[in-house]
Amino acid sequence: MLKLIAALFIIVFLPKSLYSQDSFNLDEFSEGLDIGDESIAPTTTEVKSKEAAPKAVESPDDEGFEKISVTGSHIKRVKGEGPSPVFTVDRAMLDQSGHNSVSDVLRDMTSSSFGGMREASGSNAAGVSSANIRGLGADKTLVLLNGKRLPKDAVTGSVDMNLIPMSAVKRIEVLKDGASATYGSDALGGVINIITYKDYIGSSLSYQQAEVTQFEGGSTKQADMITGSATSKGFVTTILSYRENETYFDKDRPWSDEGVSVSGSPGSYLDDDGVWKADTTNCDPDDIVDGGLGNEFCGFKYSDYSTGLPELKQINLMSLFEYEVNSDLTFYGRINATKKKIKWQYAPAPGVFSIDAATASTMGIPGYAGGDVTLRYRAVELGNRVTEVDTYALGFQTGFKGTLTDTWDWDFSFDRNTVYKNDLGVSGYGLQDKIDDLIESGSFNPFDYSDSRGDLSSAAYEPWQLSRSENNFYELKFSGELFETSSGAASAAIGASATQEKFSTRVDKLSEEGKVFGSAGSSGGGERETKSFYIETITPLAKGLELQLAGRYDEFSDFGNTTNPKFGLSWNVTNTVMLRMSAGTGFKAPQLKDLYAADSDGYPSFIDHVACENEKQAGGSTPSCLPQQWRVLSGGNEDLEEEKSESYNIGIVYQPSRRSMLSLDVWQTKLNNVVGVNYEKLTEYEQSGGNLADLGIEVERDASGRIDYINAPLLNLASLEISGVDLEIKAALSNAFMLKMQHSHLFYYKNEGFPGTGFEDELGENGFPAWRNNISLTYSSGSIGLTLIAKTIGNHKSAIEGEEELPVYTEYDLNYSQTFGRDTTLTVGVQNLLATEPPVDGEGASESLNTSLYNPRGQMVFAGLKQRF
Repeated sequence: MLKLIAALFIIVFLPKSLYSQDSFNLDEFSEGLDIGDESIAPTTTEVKSKEAAPKAVESPDDEGFEKISVTGSHIKRVKGEGPSPVFTVDRAMLDQSGHNSVSDVLRDMTSSSFGGMREASGSNAAGVSSANIRGLGADKTLVLLNGKRLPKDAVTGSVDMNLIPMSAVKRIEVLKDGASATYGSDALGGVINIITYKDYIGSSLSYQQAEVTQFEGGSTKQADMITGSATSKGFVTTILSYRENETYFDKDRPWSDEGVSVSGSPGSYLDDDGVWKADTTNCDPDDIVDGGLGNEFCGFKYSDYSTGLPELKQINLMSLFEYEVNSDLTFYGRINATKKKIKWQYAPAPGVFSIDAATASTMGIPGYAGGDVTLRYRAVELGNRVTEVDTYALGFQTGFKGTLTDTWDWDFSFDRNTVYKNDLGVSGYGLQDKIDDLIESGSFNPFDYSDSRGDLSSAAYEPWQLSRSENNFYELKFSGELFETSSGAASAAIGASATQEKFSTRVDKLSEEGKVFGSAGSSGGGERETKSFYIETITPLAKGLELQLAGRYDEFSDFGNTTNPKFGLSWNVTNTVMLRMSAGTGFKAPQLKDLYAADSDGYPSFIDHVACENEKQAGGSTPSCLPQQWRVLSGGNEDLEEEKSESYNIGIVYQPSRRSMLSLDVWQTKLNNVVGVNYEKLTEYEQSGGNLADLGIEVERDASGRIDYINAPLLNLASLEISGVDLEIKAALSNAFMLKMQHSHLFYYKNEGFPGTGFEDELGENGFPAWRNNISLTYSSGSIGLTLIAKTIGNHKSAIEGEEELPVYTEYDLNYSQTFGRDTTLTVGVQNLLATEPPVDGEGASESLNTSLYNPRGQMVFAGLKQRF
């Protein structure tokens, strides 16, 4: 039995050249085999034999080796290694991380070049966390669950990785290559395939808790139960998971504790000369903020009230089953449900009010010279802005698979996934008209801080937004052998799929009309149908040399059709060396929200280069040269076209033994027709004399040259060219010690933000480090395991001109695990062992810590216990 298990492990996890009969002795290799180490596996998705389970189940010896599914191919095969690089995150790596979210683990990958979006307060996407390969964007990274496409979040347009229970994950396979020829839209940067437990035998309970020891707030908890049973006919596996993340306040982190806004209480008003003046009668002199060009504001320290990470509570249920109807037909399926509750808080809402001269003359405004008054004020009387977001995700899959002949299989499946989101502003919001009426009638005087001031309670309002995203996916696929060659069988896969996508967002009527103070929103929605046809072949050209050809045709009901080919070649040069290469095109269909979303307001943070240059020319302070929030009006554009890409990869894999491996891949990706507007690049384009009106973009500025608002619909404006190298090393230092390293280094990241402006290499600019490196050293002996991990992010420039660049950052994690008997495992560890503070931009930046790259929680100590039954 031991030799059978060893054989299966070798077939699944090693290149074919290492187990060919003339180069490999199975009997010798099976002795002392450690089947718990899956990290060597660069591929493999699904094996027909039993999944790893807490208690092994005996099964009859197989006649020969089972073929497996491989991420990046529709063809099942014995050989796992293919022409495209795939990195596998195994269950051990998930447990060692101390995280309770799949996205947190993926964000630490070196191929996650510029990090990825994590949960953050401030919007109805507060609880969404995504993955981003190569820095191309989360919306250009395809996410699959057991090989099937997952629905996108209706707000962000990317898959919310938080909806996937981490306890259900057996491993994660990351295809670091374009794959539109295989999977269709979105697979420009790569593919993340999350493989869940299936035929799990027995039951287990686990609990993990992590406490922040460096700062206040941010602790996490997770409790899980897995249970499953199997017979000779099939299996049922069920996973129940609960996790909870504690919030923290910005004031409890050194990089955000000094957050100050120019909209305060007391407020500031615009005089006849177009210069802002603070309410000096009521504003503390220490709170006066220099706005440049003679402007002065009464500031407000919002960091005392705002949460950095939202509070999160989530429960997941997933059940998978498979039943063999007969030897040629199997019925399978999956149901899953998630309920997630997010709560975040911001400081009271800021805004700008117009007060007529008659009312203004009675308010006792300091220095008032008559006329109408424009007031910049923060409505503290309404209280802090508190928002709750409830998310419900439902998924269903059913399918049949079977055999047509001895060498051909078929598979038909239907998937339906729906995500509902309910966003409610429970406090801190009000109606603009009612606030204006209270000011005009004298019921509220923002310049009076005596008992006769009045209040705004009658203007309070609770805005809401409902969103829904849905996809229905049908697929019929055939795969098998075409013919025999002297070097093996040529194989093929042919299939067709149909997809129905729907997106809708609905907000309350007053928010849609722009009448809610402290909030904005818009309704929108759309749907599309896609019909696809694909074919793939793998042909042995000579011994150890295989050619992969793939092509896919996609027809969309809303914007047209596209055809994408891919070429791949793998060559086992020797028993220990393999060369691989691939080339292909890709595409990303316009997102439904980008096509059909109604116009809405937003306040993104960026540097206004026009105002910055004006302040430099005038001399004195230059506050506009720092990132600030500016008002932007944007909406969908039904004329958007698909984004297109070309991707290339060439690599070498050297594997001298089962426990040692080196792989090196050089890659390049080119994108054009990229959707979006880079607002900082927009102001650079404007400052250089570019005509924004020709692009349908309007920028309105006040008398001092600062942005009043930007009106910019989504456009196919940008182009990108990216290239780099990935290095992975695995070396057995002894029977007990294992060293692993992953290194990703970019050669360039060239961006053309506006057509005709030329490409600019942004590598090394703020938020664009050139390299990342992870090294782990593991000691394993008997029931004890100890792992030390060093995660390094390269240096990059500060967001603030003239500031020193952000240095290389290394964080160390330590994990210890021990198994008692066969059924009890204790895990303890420390994230950020040395309590190293991440590099931050200088004082004054509105977002001084890049949370896409760096973990804002700080040092955490975690402990977990798993009990198997």
